[in-house]
Amino acid sequence: MKLNSFKYFILIIIIASCQDLTDIDDEDYYNEAVINYKNEQYDQAIAKLDIILDGNNDSAIAIKALYLRGFSYYLQDKNKLAYQDYLEGIEIAESFGQVNVISKLNNEIGLIFLEAELYEQSLSHFLLALDQSGETTLQNKGHYNYNIGRSLRRLNRLDEGIEYFLTAIDINEQLRNYDALSNIYIEIGLLQQKVGNHSLALEHFQEIIKISQLSKNPNLFKWKAYNNIGNIYQLAGDFLQAESYFNKSLEYENDDSQLSVTYNNLGKICNKKGEYKKAWQYFKKSLAYNSKNVEINELGITNNALRKTFEKLNQTDSLLHYTMLINDMALSAVETRTWLEDEDEKIALLTKYQDYVREKAEKDQYAKTSWLMAFIMTFIFVSGVLSMRLWKIYNYKSTEKGHALIKNSNEMVYLLDMFKNEKEEMKKVMDQKLRA
Repeated sequence: MKLNSFKYFILIIIIASCQDLTDIDDEDYYNEAVINYKNEQYDQAIAKLDIILDGNNDSAIAIKALYLRGFSYYLQDKNKLAYQDYLEGIEIAESFGQVNVISKLNNEIGLIFLEAELYEQSLSHFLLALDQSGETTLQNKGHYNYNIGRSLRRLNRLDEGIEYFLTAIDINEQLRNYDALSNIYIEIGLLQQKVGNHSLALEHFQEIIKISQLSKNPNLFKWKAYNNIGNIYQLAGDFLQAESYFNKSLEYENDDSQLSVTYNNLGKICNKKGEYKKAWQYFKKSLAYNSKNVEINELGITNNALRKTFEKLNQTDSLLHYTMLINDMALSAVETRTWLEDEDEKIALLTKYQDYVREKAEKDQYAKTSWLMAFIMTFIFVSGVLSMRLWKIYNYKSTEKGHALIKNSNEMVYLLDMFKNEKEEMKKVMDQKLRA
């Protein structure tokens, strides 16, 4: 009996040791995943986190692994997978009472909804993040206030939004976080612009230019500031000043700047000035930049602006082609957000893509049918005329009149050759049209 008890004791020690070894292995995998993440090797990071989560879904390290894997998915635009990891992370964190972690995860979920333009959902998660922030860092609280303000601005709840932005400014001024301050000034400038306070909007955008040198990405913030100043002048009808600021913003091209926005703005100005060919050149550049990082709203602006351009250039086929191209580009982005949407929600950009395809097919078929009918009618007419001529030659009752029709001995051969050549020419024309 004592021997059996000793065996059980040894077994418990071995199991405990194995558990400790497993925890050490998981920590090693996690640390390696962090290194991969910092080197932007997201697939490698996810592979190591998968190993941790395959056999360990209810521990403190699982929460960290889910958070990091979710964020890696988010950076790869795999938002559905990120969303699932964040939700699972919240569930485990709740069992451990890790309120600050739950706060961070709710903020990350809010960002997914914000990017999907589902602002009510993003607002609810950002508010949860702030409510649960507790003893989190001041930097996190500043970030949560900023995100709440962003959601409220897009919901047109501007009075509420400005309060959260001002709180975020107070926090980030204490922290001397100039990147955060620049982003907040952009949001406040856009808010003031929306209500028609253009002079206040200009002040905020000019402030960004001043403090951008203290930020980590001055070119990005200068591009945003000059682009938004150009927008204000465009709204005021001062196209010369607007064009000047848009061109100024192009001087600060970098990987993060959305130059598709600036080129769209320049295209719209050219439309208003009646310079439609020049406008089209800008819209082509806008589409080229947007293809790298699809922005649905910007594609909608391009689509509407192209309509005016091609109508003025009288190029309806080109309008159809590029509208379909834009819809193709938008489809992938739209699919990434459908899992978050109600079925009734409509996306304004998509102008019934399938209807365009059907209409174009009908037009092509109509064109082919029209050419075929024209060929048949022409062939019947020519055949009728030549047949009547030959009939008169062979069957005319009056011998004298019949002979009078044949002016020389070669006329019969000439008529038959003419009939044959006409058939061949018509066949060539028809073959070319059908191939086209």
